[in-house]
Amino acid sequence: MTWDLPAGWRWTPLRELLLPVRTQLPPERIDADTLYLGLEHVQAGTGEYTGTRAGDAHLRSPKLAFEAGDVLYGKLRPNLRKCVVARTAGVCSIDLVPLRPVEPDAAHLLALQMRSDPFTADVLRLVGGVNLPRVTVRDLLTLALPVPPAADRDRVHAVAQAATTLRRRYREVEQTVLDLEGYAAEVVLGLR
Repeated sequence: MTWDLPAGWRWTPLRELLLPVRTQLPPERIDADTLYLGLEHVQAGTGEYTGTRAGDAHLRSPKLAFEAGDVLYGKLRPNLRKCVVARTAGVCSIDLVPLRPVEPDAAHLLALQMRSDPFTADVLRLVGGVNLPRVTVRDLLTLALPVPPAADRDRVHAVAQAATTLRRRYREVEQTVLDLEGYAAEVVLGLR
């Protein structure tokens, strides 16, 4: 890593910050109303996702279960920086790795750091596969992230969570503006 750390921060391996969640569910055990996230539902580099109902996804293979607050990291094509914090429980494709924060309040900070350019550069050194470049969970967990000192953790975690919330609200407002513009255009053209 090439980050200059503030005083009191320390490098900590991911394996000490996040625990892989390996609960696989066969499709017949997944409730139709369960949130399903595939890699295609996660926006690159933003921490945003949409998802769909498992019943609408026509699942045919086992999926990984996750809980609200888990960090989901896209191990396929990690250069896209697909990493989110789950807002609710659900299931995901095996191309997303559910990781449970040892310190639950740290989820948003960890996801933010895992989407960063320096972290992604480190991940890309571990990637294997030409057609489908991916990182293994074992290799991912060997990387380290900067952790704030105990005295600063609550403040830093709150800032990271606020950034995530503001980004989501921004996207919602942006969509509302697009919807209103579309409606206005239809009214002007006499389509409504």
